[in-house]
Amino acid sequence: MAKHVIVGCAGLPTGVAWSRYFQRLPYLEINTVHVGPVRPSVLKRWRQSVPRARAFGVVAPALITHEPGPRGFGPRGWPVAPERKAEIGRFRPGEHRDQGVHALREACTTLDAAVAVFRTGPEFTPSAANRELMRQFFAEVMPAGALGDCVRVWHPTGLWDPPVAHAFAEELGIVCAHDPLVTDPTGEFAAFYAELEGDDAYFVVSGLGRSRRHMASDQLEELAEIAQRHQRAWVVFATNEPFADAIRFGRAASALDHGDDPAGDDEDADASASPDTDALEEEAE
Repeated sequence: MAKHVIVGCAGLPTGVAWSRYFQRLPYLEINTVHVGPVRPSVLKRWRQSVPRARAFGVVAPALITHEPGPRGFGPRGWPVAPERKAEIGRFRPGEHRDQGVHALREACTTLDAAVAVFRTGPEFTPSAANRELMRQFFAEVMPAGALGDCVRVWHPTGLWDPPVAHAFAEELGIVCAHDPLVTDPTGEFAAFYAELEGDDAYFVVSGLGRSRRHMASDQLEELAEIAQRHQRAWVVFATNEPFADAIRFGRAASALDHGDDPAGDDEDADASASPDTDALEEEAE
């Protein structure tokens, strides 16, 4: 049985005011530092505006994990000289990775972050070279304790099968993010998720492959059962309606923990909030 199930969203949901969000949910994964530089004064203001501790997860700067596109990281992204593009991302050593590590440390310290998320793109395949780059990075640059007691999470996408990614993360001593509800037509990974348990877990629910506006109740209950098999589990929603789904999931997890009927009134889960006056992207400029 989980000691803590911590629920939140991947990014501040559209139309949900900052203050209202943290009245209902205890955790927010922010992508802003991944995209580009954020002023220290902005990070400080975000932290001061949230009364609870350990309320943030920070997605690591793209300088560490991602290769720049044809136009770099975009007009609001990390600045990249065209002749240096081939040196950036995939955990490759160099001054750009060092810049990203510095920015991540500053963000995690200022925000009192609970989690640092290293999200890799589809181009980061399970090759021997990529594995070795990750081994070097998490052994020498970002070992346990490098960010204090901030939990290091790797969020793979692309060609990494869940059991393979999970085993590799265990080898590195980090947590692997999973989406247990992602569409799996062949049922290939059903047994893996049925037996998944441990200490820390990090679940990012994307809603990929599902056409419903909201997550179905039985899906939320299934997710709650998986989360409850860990000592501590973060459950982060990146679905069509993440705020409503996260609130409903919190109720399902609480009901399961207390042996109650998880079906319940969804009042307020759909309620629209005032426009977001603290939009993260605008403040970060």
